[in-house]
Amino acid sequence: MDVAVHPEDDSIVYLTYSKPVERDGREGATVALARGRLDAGALTEVRDIFVAEGMVGAGISASRALFGPDGKLYVTVGGAFQFAQNGEDAQNPANHVGKVIRLNADGSVPDDNPHVGEAGYLPEIYSMGHRNQIGLAFHPETDELWATENGPQGGDEANIIRAGANYGWPVASFSRQYSGQPVTDTPWLPEFTGPEVVWWPSIAPSGLTFYTGEHFPAWQGNLFVGSMMVGRMERTGHLERIVFNRYGQEIRREWLLTELRQRIRDVRQGPDGYLYVLTEEEDAVLLRIEPARAITAPPGSIVPAVRLREPRVPPLPESEWTDRERALVAEYAPGGEAGNALRTLMRAPGLPERIFPFLNYATGESTLPPRHRMMLILRTAWLAQCGNLWATYASRAEQAGLSEDEVLAVASGSGAGFSEFETTLIGLSDELFRNVSVTDASWDVLAAEYGLHNLMDAVAVVADITAAATLFNSLGIQPDESAPARMPVNDVGYRLNFPDPDPPLSAPRVEPVDGDEIRIRRTLARHPELRATWYSNDRYVLSPERSRLTPYDRELVILRMGWNSQAVYEWAKHVGSVGRAREHGLEPLWIAQGGDAGGWGERELALIDATNEMYRDTMISDATWERLSEWYDTHQKISIAASAARYRKVSMVLNALGVQPRPDDERFPVLEGY
Repeated sequence: MDVAVHPEDDSIVYLTYSKPVERDGREGATVALARGRLDAGALTEVRDIFVAEGMVGAGISASRALFGPDGKLYVTVGGAFQFAQNGEDAQNPANHVGKVIRLNADGSVPDDNPHVGEAGYLPEIYSMGHRNQIGLAFHPETDELWATENGPQGGDEANIIRAGANYGWPVASFSRQYSGQPVTDTPWLPEFTGPEVVWWPSIAPSGLTFYTGEHFPAWQGNLFVGSMMVGRMERTGHLERIVFNRYGQEIRREWLLTELRQRIRDVRQGPDGYLYVLTEEEDAVLLRIEPARAITAPPGSIVPAVRLREPRVPPLPESEWTDRERALVAEYAPGGEAGNALRTLMRAPGLPERIFPFLNYATGESTLPPRHRMMLILRTAWLAQCGNLWATYASRAEQAGLSEDEVLAVASGSGAGFSEFETTLIGLSDELFRNVSVTDASWDVLAAEYGLHNLMDAVAVVADITAAATLFNSLGIQPDESAPARMPVNDVGYRLNFPDPDPPLSAPRVEPVDGDEIRIRRTLARHPELRATWYSNDRYVLSPERSRLTPYDRELVILRMGWNSQAVYEWAKHVGSVGRAREHGLEPLWIAQGGDAGGWGERELALIDATNEMYRDTMISDATWERLSEWYDTHQKISIAASAARYRKVSMVLNALGVQPRPDDERFPVLEGY
């Protein structure tokens, strides 16, 4: 079941295995620990140095073995299963099932074990009250022993194993039996030690490791846990990254390698500083994870980066308004109450006139029914974790026909209580947010009830709310006091629901009208009202006088977002006739390679990182914002965020509508080694 080597002599090998036994007239199995010597590729002198008392449930058990910093060998003995009528063994100090044991290297008992000399306790026991532990790792700074533990359904745990502690199974558990009934009446009792991490639904956690290498600086100190399956769904294994703050409190989870669709059995950091992942399938593989900064991870089923609690760019106070700002309030806040978003964007003259006409169209003037429009707005604001937009529109949800329970259901993305059509509509937000595209299947379901203008508006709403959210998040725009709703962070789990993307469209989904204009303009001409507001007060981003960005910097941001979004039309136009990247000194291949390209300076790398973060995390991080401050003033940093946000929106619309490049346009470069 597991293999360990002696810390001072790696030719001495330890292995745990399932050993047939007969006890009290019953045949079964238990966990044994054997030791041997590796000599010329053969394991010799193999003998058992520990055999667990008790029999594991149904002959099934997990066991891991790991030497600690103290030179002692820690071994888990799983198999305390309620369905096998031996779950109570985990609380029985007279056997080893459901325990962590601690041994000397020769299999003897250390003198300082917590129960040595204690009546009724086996001396090897280090901790008890476990069900089935499949992973062990020591924290690199505290030397604390961490262990993953599988529950039956939900209630999987990661525990810090302490000498003499009892972790409660099966008396107290967050889990449910396979029948669906709770294991216990309470998940916790004061006499038991609680878990550090709980998974609901189950992810079947396996091996775990803390990352300390140099190849992924942003991952240092993060916990990586293998997952064999989510719930009871096959082909859902993945690698999970858990981030803790400096107080040891969990703040974020990220799923990785979901595309493998394999059970992750183990993850370890190698001596070379890379992560190694072992899968458990007929076509199982051993993977080494290396940096590939050219490919930015898309948004995933994670709680995104922690949002700012204070403005990064403060709203412009009324005392500093000129006639220009008062005119903006009259135009975009007819009630006279300028919100934080408008007052913040005032700091970049020309930007409010670019942002608000289409935002007002998307949120109030499109052809969508108010209920459907509000569903798309709220789901997208939730996915982007934008507190300002959520507060603004959740406060108006009842007027659009959504109850409080329906608002929570939209945030959850579960589709509970909604029709198939509305469930697909909510899923449109997830598809565009995650894949920057829409599958034919989803498009066809929506097209059964929607006309062309409705379909185009639905895409535009999601795209524009995503753009506004990423911009507002990056500037730290806070919710308005006049909008009382707040994001239900304690009531709804963060989860993306999306199908695998279809291959990129090779033909238009929306046919452009005839004419001489570029294809995006001719495609949007199919919906004149949408097109009119799309191009209202345009050319902020493309105007160096307004954005105060050089064409070099602007095109670097636009093309990097086009690459991340895999928007081939956007790439073609900004490499070619619109952006003319090479004329500005940019090499498209380098932009595709991102941070891997060797010719960038620190300023260009900061722009690439900012664009990647706005795509992946829907905001620019504090560290990258500070780096940008070395070269750019506040107006320019706002323009950088606005440019990345704008062209994520553009990419969504281009991909969803199937806008095609010309035959002679330059396509994406082919990257070797990715």
